[in-house]
Amino acid sequence: MFRKPNRNLRVRRAESSGDDKEEEEGDRSKVERQRRPGGRGLSCGTKKRKDEEEEAAAIEKGDTGDPAETSSGTAGLLSFTEEREGEEMTFKIKKPSVNAVVFNVQKRPENVKVASRSPDGDSQGSSNSEQENSESEDLECFKEESSGSASTSTSSSSSPSQPSRAGEIPDANKIRAARRQRKLARTKGAFISLHVSHEVSDSSQSESDNELDDHERRIKFAPGVKSLNEQMAEEMASSSDSGSDSGSEKQKDNDEQDRWEEQQIRKAVKYPQAMSEHALRGDSPPRVKRHVEPKLPTVTMEDIKKKLTTRIASIQEVHRSHVLENEKYTHDLENSKTVLEKLESSSSEQSVKFFKKMKIYVENFVDCLNEKIHQINELEAEMFQILENRAATLLKRRQDDLRNESVAVQKLSGNKVTSDVETVDDIVEKQIQDCELRRRKRRKRRQETGEDHFEGMSSDDELTADLQNSIQKSRGNLLVQCRTILEDVHEDFCRVKNVLCTFHEWRVRFSESYYDAYISLCLHKILNPLVRLQLIGWNPLEDVTDLDQMPWYCDLEEFCFAKEEHENNIEENADHKVLSAVIEKTVVPRVCGFIEHVWDPLSSQQTERLVCFCKTHVLENESSKTVKDLIACLVSRLKKAIEDDVYIPLYPKRVLEDRNSPHSKFRERQFWSAVKLLGNVTRWDGFLEEETLQELSLDKLLNRYLLLVLLNTEPNSDAVTKCSKVVECLPQSWFKGIESGLSLAKLANFSKHMEQCIHALQKQNDRKSMEMLTSLLMKIKAQNSAEEVMKKYSIALRT
Repeated sequence: MFRKPNRNLRVRRAESSGDDKEEEEGDRSKVERQRRPGGRGLSCGTKKRKDEEEEAAAIEKGDTGDPAETSSGTAGLLSFTEEREGEEMTFKIKKPSVNAVVFNVQKRPENVKVASRSPDGDSQGSSNSEQENSESEDLECFKEESSGSASTSTSSSSSPSQPSRAGEIPDANKIRAARRQRKLARTKGAFISLHVSHEVSDSSQSESDNELDDHERRIKFAPGVKSLNEQMAEEMASSSDSGSDSGSEKQKDNDEQDRWEEQQIRKAVKYPQAMSEHALRGDSPPRVKRHVEPKLPTVTMEDIKKKLTTRIASIQEVHRSHVLENEKYTHDLENSKTVLEKLESSSSEQSVKFFKKMKIYVENFVDCLNEKIHQINELEAEMFQILENRAATLLKRRQDDLRNESVAVQKLSGNKVTSDVETVDDIVEKQIQDCELRRRKRRKRRQETGEDHFEGMSSDDELTADLQNSIQKSRGNLLVQCRTILEDVHEDFCRVKNVLCTFHEWRVRFSESYYDAYISLCLHKILNPLVRLQLIGWNPLEDVTDLDQMPWYCDLEEFCFAKEEHENNIEENADHKVLSAVIEKTVVPRVCGFIEHVWDPLSSQQTERLVCFCKTHVLENESSKTVKDLIACLVSRLKKAIEDDVYIPLYPKRVLEDRNSPHSKFRERQFWSAVKLLGNVTRWDGFLEEETLQELSLDKLLNRYLLLVLLNTEPNSDAVTKCSKVVECLPQSWFKGIESGLSLAKLANFSKHMEQCIHALQKQNDRKSMEMLTSLLMKIKAQNSAEEVMKKYSIALRT
């Protein structure tokens, strides 16, 4: 707030020349202060010892003149209400605009003795209490002299002067004169009365000249509203009004002291600023709002019980989670111990040797396969070509027989033929005779075995002896080449079991690196050439040997589901998918080739084996691209068979009345051939989609071809047998969940035909056939039609 002026250290000197120098320095400082009128603070010089002695002598003589006039001619006695005429030097204090600091000067307690000091005054061990006493005495002197009440010893010697205005600060000369007068009184033991009872001790007279000036002393700051100058002005104004009323002065001082103490106490206990302001103004403290405790709700035993139950449940839940974590950590600890034991048992040197060995083995194995893969591909293509040629031969012969028989029947009907047909009559007749000869042989075999069979349901896949021997010889030569292709290869590289044993050793000894290398994703590629070599002689359409009986399949199954692995960890192990991957990537593409080029959909034996293979080994991988290709190839082959191999001729009714006529026999054979194809198509139920299967079997076969024959057949026992065979071909899974009383929409015409047959059989009084047709209606879930017929003709079904 105030800039602290430079401190003037005064050193006691014995010689008068030093005093003169100090006086000159004081005059120089006075001139400098006059040059700086805007300065702040108080500054005063020191008086010479010689002047002090002269003034003391004058006082002893009773001279009442102004001591200041006898010494230096400067200003007179210190007074805050008087100003010397002709004084040009003025002091102005610049008050701050904001944040005024209030100085509350503590009153000096009465009846306090001044601490004794050494008589010489040169000792540097003067205590801080002596300095504070001197400061308080100076301040009291300023207050008393400003109010016009001086001490008895100095009142007579002071020259009259005009009282100064309240709040005005005395100049340096007045302050220096007052201090000099006070020091002289102390040297002679005089008592300076400041309207306060002081006990003068001998030690107070020995106060040294080293005490600081008033502007050099530290003023204790205390928070307040007013500055020190304002407080001094207020005190001087109150003192001038009260005059010499010392009692009221003391009372005012006491009130000021009490107010200051109360302010400090309030600050110590951290009262709000508003409380401090109220205390300074003497207002009553603000009323504190009385706190009313809210009423607590009543607590019952049920509430306590609920809270305890909830708390126990939460604790139990936490306990269960901790138990699970403990089990998990225990399991992890056991696994870590096992891994640690394995790592400790296997040294780094052994692992390096093993991995070098595996690296060399894999490189040699890949080189061997790269050298033999071309020979394997050639043998596989030759074997597939032999089977494809045989199937093509049988298909062409069946289509030629169908064409020749149709031409022969048309010729018997009296249709004219051209001369070109006459030139080939001999060849056609020979083919018809050969076909009839094969039928007789098949009919004879069926009679020997007692098999119930209808003409036209045989596959007619017999080959001539020469052709059969040629095919067997070619297949034998290829199988011999397959066995000799790996004769120059070590067993560790040509046998699937030995290859898997090598990788199994890696999996057992260094399982972590084995799974990190994703060996399970590479094994089906490594084993593909060896598996294909063993499948060259395998025909899924004819061989009785199933896939799971082959050596490579058994070796792979043993590797994937090893005995040392726990059953619960099979699903988590990636190696158990190696077998399915080999089937998907190696076997299924080969089966697709058989379906497209070798499979005959009219052969029940081939269809049954193919369906068994697909439902056993392919059904698990329906989402893979290879399986989707197989399904697409299968549907395409069935559509082609329906379009090329099914033929139902149309003849006049009069020609068909004779069941032994060539026309009737030819149509019957074609009908039963279509029924056989219907049965082979519906065998794929559970593998193909139901919608696709119904489209092939019902739309393309039953409603387009078979129903045409049934509608032109007389309602008799033969018609009932045909309807019964058709219903037997339909899967029962199609009719599950039908509760509307109506059958499938695609079977509406067929169910209506059976209902009409029942009405026709009623005229013939054939109750047995009627009951059979009614049971067929119930079997295909045409309950409304069946119940109507049963109610109308009183038909009772046999359970």
